[in-house]
Amino acid sequence: MLARVYLPQLLTALFGGIFVACGMLSFGNAYIFDRLFIGIIIFTAAVCYRNINIVSVLAIILLQRCIEEFAWFSLSNAFVIKEFLYCLALALAIYLRFDPFAKFVGLTLVFVIGAEFYWYMADYIAPEIYWHVALMMINLFSRYLVFSRLDIVDRLFPGRGRSTNLDWIIYRLMGTTIIIQCAVLIEYLMRHLLGYSNVLIIYYSYPYLMHAIGMFAIWATFNESYKQLLPRLLKA
Repeated sequence: MLARVYLPQLLTALFGGIFVACGMLSFGNAYIFDRLFIGIIIFTAAVCYRNINIVSVLAIILLQRCIEEFAWFSLSNAFVIKEFLYCLALALAIYLRFDPFAKFVGLTLVFVIGAEFYWYMADYIAPEIYWHVALMMINLFSRYLVFSRLDIVDRLFPGRGRSTNLDWIIYRLMGTTIIIQCAVLIEYLMRHLLGYSNVLIIYYSYPYLMHAIGMFAIWATFNESYKQLLPRLLKA
């Protein structure tokens, strides 16, 4: 009885403290934090392997991280593929226009592409903003996968698809990330197009914002997953 009452709170406090400590210690070292993030996702998926709904959400998160890693290395020579990236991002925003955040993405892309044309015609050294365009596009696509997860699960495992709180937490975090990327791009345009060189609010706060989102995603992954797993453990 005592275990049923106090164990959830104890686990929350224990792992919450561990995650906060790991997040603080890894700040400024994206390599370590990314490996920590991926490790926790894989570990949680292994522990909750019987819960297809939790595992499928974690699979989407892991796929997103893998795409981001691939994009990071692929964009090292982005001068060659930048035009393709912008066209792909614009096509994705149009295809996913039912997502409210796609409107922010589409509008931002119009400004960015227009600025790129202007910089090219003016022979101006354009800022390397395509990484933020890629992140914006990846998060929009990942939101679509989370939104479609129930349908995908029901097709593969008929009758087993259930909505979880983790769906909506991750869905909203991806939306928040999209807004941040849009703000970063708009701020770049203000500096390099309109001449407001002192507009650096998002630029300086960006690492803290993204690290906080990553830490909260780790916490939500553990917290919501163990809520699904704990009743079975206590019953056993």
